[in-house]
Amino acid sequence: MGSASEMTGQTADRTQQAARSVQESTGQAADTARQAAGKVADTARQTAGQAGEAARQAPGQAVRQTQGNPLAAGLIAFGAGLLTASLLPTSQAEEQAAERAGQAVEPVKQAALESAQQLKEDATQAGRQAAQEVKDTASEATRATKEEAGEQAGHVTEQARRSAQTAAEEARGQTGSPGP
Repeated sequence: MGSASEMTGQTADRTQQAARSVQESTGQAADTARQAAGKVADTARQTAGQAGEAARQAPGQAVRQTQGNPLAAGLIAFGAGLLTASLLPTSQAEEQAAERAGQAVEPVKQAALESAQQLKEDATQAGRQAAQEVKDTASEATRATKEEAGEQAGHVTEQARRSAQTAAEEARGQTGSPGP
């Protein structure tokens, strides 16, 4: 079992690691969502540009190509219908991209919640261990102080007894010695 400072350090390290992991995952999910949205937007712009250009050129081409050829007129009409139909799924593609982005963020969200829960448990455990260590240290200090105080009281008592004995002997020696 490590000291409170070691547990606090370990908890801080885990906290930093979890935060970095959440940041990295969130950044990756955001990048993926941005890339997907960018691709969808680029595709939509290109398709719209192509459709607009084709729409502008269609009447002239239709007239040139269909003169005397009803089959060509039918193919051109079919192509124009396909082009128009290809524009409609763009919104569906955007919805799918948004759904994918949401799905990519969900694991990050779950990982963040799990990390937060683990950090809470680690911090609680570290706090309990630190409190127990402080309590044990205080109890040990109290016991050691009592023992030291008892020893010092014994020394003081012994010194006082010796001093009293010496004083008594000196007093007897002065009373028992002949005067000048």
